[in-house]
Amino acid sequence: YGASKKFRILSGIAGMLVFIVLTNHLIACAFYGIATIPSLDTNWAYYAFDQTGRTSVLYRYTTSFHWAMGMFNTSGSDILPTNSQERIFVQFVIIWNLTVYSTLIASMGNALQQLRELNEERTEQFAKVRRYFRSNNVQSGLAKKAWSHLSMAYQKPRRRTHWDEIKILNHLPKSLQAELHRHIREPILSMHPFFSAFDKAFTVQMQQVYQLCISEISTEQGQELFHTGEASTQMYFVLEGTFCYHADGTTLTPCFLSKGQWVGEPVLWMSWKHTGRLLATTPCAVLAVKSKELQDILGSEGGDAGAIVREYAMQFTRHCHNNSYGLTDIGVDIDTVGKLSELAFEPPQEDSESSFGEASQNSEKSRKSFIMP
Repeated sequence: YGASKKFRILSGIAGMLVFIVLTNHLIACAFYGIATIPSLDTNWAYYAFDQTGRTSVLYRYTTSFHWAMGMFNTSGSDILPTNSQERIFVQFVIIWNLTVYSTLIASMGNALQQLRELNEERTEQFAKVRRYFRSNNVQSGLAKKAWSHLSMAYQKPRRRTHWDEIKILNHLPKSLQAELHRHIREPILSMHPFFSAFDKAFTVQMQQVYQLCISEISTEQGQELFHTGEASTQMYFVLEGTFCYHADGTTLTPCFLSKGQWVGEPVLWMSWKHTGRLLATTPCAVLAVKSKELQDILGSEGGDAGAIVREYAMQFTRHCHNNSYGLTDIGVDIDTVGKLSELAFEPPQEDSESSFGEASQNSEKSRKSFIMP
C-alpha cells in the first residue's frame, strides 16, 4: 500500500511539472510570435537577437523559454516588453501565474509533505519491527524471513476497493444501488448454471441475493481463505487472482481456481465443514455468498421460485449423499451442476405437489446431518 501511495504522489508531482513545462512552452512561443508581427514599429526580438547577432533557432527558442520561466518563478529576465501589445501579453501572463501557478505550487508543496510523512511512517514502522525483534531475541533466520515478507507487503499495490469501504455509495437511491450491485455481481454468479437460470426466471428474487447475500473479500498472496475443519458459512466466487485448493486426507492433486470459478457450494444446501484449505497464490478478490442470508431469502419464497430452490437443494444434497466419497469443498463439477439445475426447473409431476412438503423435510434433515469430517 505504501509503495502504491508513493507512486501516486510522485505521479501527481510529475504531472504538475509536465503541465508547467508545456504551458511555459506555449507562452514562450506566443511571446515570440508577437515579436514577429510585421506592423509593430519595434519589438523585443530586435534587441535580443538582431542587435546581438545571435539569430539561431535554438538561441531564439531558449531565450523565449527562459523569459517564460522567469515570469513563472519571478526571477526575472533581461528581456523587457517594447510596445503595447507585448505589455498587454506580459500582464496577462502575470495574472495567469498568480491564479494558476500559485495553486500548482501549493499542490506540489502538499504532495511533497505527504511524501515526507509517508517515508517517515515507513521508517518508523520498520524501526519498531527491528526493536521488537531485538527485544524478544528473535533468531536471525526467522527475523530475515519476516523482514522479507514485510518488505514484499510494503511493495504490493493496494488491494481491490470494495463496496462497503465507500460510504458515500449509501447516499445513492436504492434503485441505483440495486442496479450497480447487479451490474458488478451478476456476471460472476451467472457462471454458475443454477444461479444463471434462476436469475433469468426470477429477477426480483435474485436481485435480493445480489444486494443482501454477497460480500467482497480481498486476500494477499499466501493468505488462507479457509482451512480444514473450519465451519463453513460462505460460498466463494473468484473475482480476480488465482487460488490453490489442497484437499486434506485425499490423493487428489491441488486444484487451481481463477476468475469465474467457485468453491464451497455445499454450504448453501447442507451443513458443511471445510475439507481442505484455500490458499491465494496471487493477490485475490472473491465474492462471498453468505449461506444463512441466502437460505433466509430464498428459503422463505413461495410459489415457483421457492419450489425450484428447494428442489435444487434436494437434488444437490442427494447427489452429494450418493457420491460422498472424495467429496471436497470444490463440490460438484459444472456439468453435473447443470444437470441438477435442469432437473430443478423441470415441471413437477402430478404426485409431486402432494409430497413436496415431505421431500423438503427430508432435504432439511439431510442438510442438518451431512457434515464432512
